[in-house]
This record gives sequence, C-alpha cells and structure tokens, in this order.
Amino acid sequence: MKLGYQIATPDVNLSWGVTAYQADLDTSFKTLKTLGYDGAELMVARPSDIDADELIYLARKYSLPIPMICTGELFGQERLSFSDASDDVRNKAISEAKAAIRLAEKVGAPFINIGRLRGGLTLNGDHEEEKKRSLDGLKQVAAFGETLGIYVLLEPVNSIASTFINSTQEGLAALRTVGEPYLQLMLDTNHMYLDDKDMLASVDDAKGAVRFVHLVDSNRLYPGNCKLDFPAFLKKMSETGYSGWYSVEVFQRPDQDTAIRKSIEYLRSIDI
Repeated sequence: MKLGYQIATPDVNLSWGVTAYQADLDTSFKTLKTLGYDGAELMVARPSDIDADELIYLARKYSLPIPMICTGELFGQERLSFSDASDDVRNKAISEAKAAIRLAEKVGAPFINIGRLRGGLTLNGDHEEEKKRSLDGLKQVAAFGETLGIYVLLEPVNSIASTFINSTQEGLAALRTVGEPYLQLMLDTNHMYLDDKDMLASVDDAKGAVRFVHLVDSNRLYPGNCKLDFPAFLKKMSETGYSGWYSVEVFQRPDQDTAIRKSIEYLRSIDI
C-alpha cells in the first residue's frame, strides 16, 4: 500500500478544523519520513502564493513524493466555490484551482482534488443554475488539467458538509455529465460511510474510475479508532485492481502527533 498523510502548507491557517498535520514544512516532511509514510499530500488555501521550490527541495530531501494537492481550504478558509452567484468569487475559484494544477505540475503531483470547492446548493437559490455553474467549473478546470497532464479528482462529500454530489454514485454521474477525460474520481471513506448505502458495493460501482483514496474513520478521526471496517474496504479495493495511493485525511485529535502515529500503526497492521 502506498500510504501518504495530508500536511498543510504555510498559507493554511492553524485550526482544529483543518484535516492536515500543521507545522513548518520541514518538520512535517521529517515527521512523515520518520514514521514510515510513503508520500506527503498537500492541503493548500492559496496555491498561487506557494513556493514550489521549497516543496520540491523537501520532497527530494526526504524522498517523499507529493501525490496530490488538496483544495479543501480554498473553500473552507478562502470561501471560494464554482457555484457561487458572484462572478468575482466564481472566477477566483477557477483561477486558484488552475493555480493548484500549475503547482501540482511543478512539484510532480499527478492529481489535484475538487471537493467542497465545487460549491453546492443554497436554500433559496436557483438549484439548476447552481449545479450548472458547479459542473461548468469542473469542466473548465479539468480541461486545463489536461493541458499539463494533471488529473482533477472529483471527491463526493457527505450531505452534512455539502449539498451537491454526496455519494459515490452521484460522483460517477457527474463524471459522465461533464465528460472530460481528465476529470476522474477519488473516494473518501468517511464520506462513503455517511452517504453510500453500501460502501463495498460502491467500490465495485466505481471500479476503473478511482485514482486516489482518503482513509479516515467514521467519526473523521484517525483510522482504527471507531466503526469503519478498513480490512474489508481495503480488501475490496484490492479485488477491483486498485493499486494507487491512499492518504490519511483526518481531524488532528486528540493531538496531531497521536493522530499521525496511530494512523500508520493501524493501517500497516492490516494484511491485505
């Protein structure tokens, strides 16, 4: 299993609500290497401001590739989304997503993801128009990704945190609607646990479309502390032929050093 852990870049504000290890970048890379992780997924907020050279240097120094750029805090911190009614906000969201793609190309990451950044449906809004804006943003960003050879991975997000594209099946339907070859799917075990009727059946449904997987327990904390059956999930993923990256994306509780250590201890103990 190629196993990464999400770390935050310096543009991400220190917060309990961030699903990434937060320290200076050298410390973050060193911690992952010391514990035995294979890669460092990046959580970014303002990708256009990030120093790619430092990331390239640290990835080489610690022999830790960067498998994906996660864009969650473009929404969470910066309040950007593809579905926003404001042209300025929407254009900024697309511009920063493209900046994430350029950053990915520079640091050798094959993927960026789009989760909450795609936006959602407002209570009294025009839902069809909001969906159209969201899918159009995905189309634009995926088409740009193709020009640099970077895949854009659509992440279904559970219905507690998002109002659009919650289940694996809804994610697959969105891929068909958008129809861009560089728009593919990623899975997140917490979102699947909350919104998919049958996680293992969803893995079968998504066979061949999955490019990346977030591992997180049913309570959004480190794997192995709650209800999710990781051995069964990982076995099913293997049976579908998936051999790509897994990365831990969790709230850093009870503290981040415990979360990062317990995650790898548990996941490396699973025989698949």
